[in-house]
Amino acid sequence: DEEEDDGPREKLLVDYASKLAGAQILEKSPSLKGASNLLTGDIDRYAIAPCQDKKLYVVVGLSEDILVKQIKLSNYERYSSHVREFQILASQEYPAPTAEYWADLGVYEAKSKSGEQAFELKEPAWARYLKFRFLSHYGKEHYCTVSQIKVHGSTMLQGFHEQWIESEKKGRELSGEEGEEEE
Repeated sequence: DEEEDDGPREKLLVDYASKLAGAQILEKSPSLKGASNLLTGDIDRYAIAPCQDKKLYVVVGLSEDILVKQIKLSNYERYSSHVREFQILASQEYPAPTAEYWADLGVYEAKSKSGEQAFELKEPAWARYLKFRFLSHYGKEHYCTVSQIKVHGSTMLQGFHEQWIESEKKGRELSGEEGEEEE
C-alpha cells in the first residue's frame, strides 16, 4: 500500500554529454588541458587553460542525434577564473566541411559563482556535435577552469513520442471543443 502514486514524478534528466552515455571530446584548443574531465561526474577534476588564450573551445561528440534543450556548466575549482560568456554551436557532421555547417545556438552568460548553472536554449535544436567557445571570464587568475558540461534533451525516438503525445492532447481538446459546439 505504500507504493501509492503521489502524482507526476520528476522527469529523469539524462546527461547526453557524459562518457557513460557515449559522448567524447573530439577537438579542443591546444592550451586546454584535461578536456576529457568535462564528461565525467567527478567534481574534483576539471579542464584548465590560461585565461589569456582567446580561442578556448571544445567539441563534444554525442553518441546520437539529440534535441538539445538545456546545457549545464559546472565549475567547482576555487582558485581559478570562471567562464562568463560562452557560445554554443551545433552540427550534424564532424568534421564540418565549412563553418556554415555549425548552427549558432546562442551566446550565454554564466554567473560569477561556483557550482552548476543551467542554461535553457533559446530554441531547442537537433545536434550530434556541439562546440563550446569560451568567450570571456570572471576574475584575474592566470588559469580558467570548467569542471563539467552536461547536455539535456531528447533522443529522436523520445522527440517523436513527445510530439505524438502533444498531438493526441490537441486532438482530444479539439474533439472536446467540437462536442460542446454541437450541443
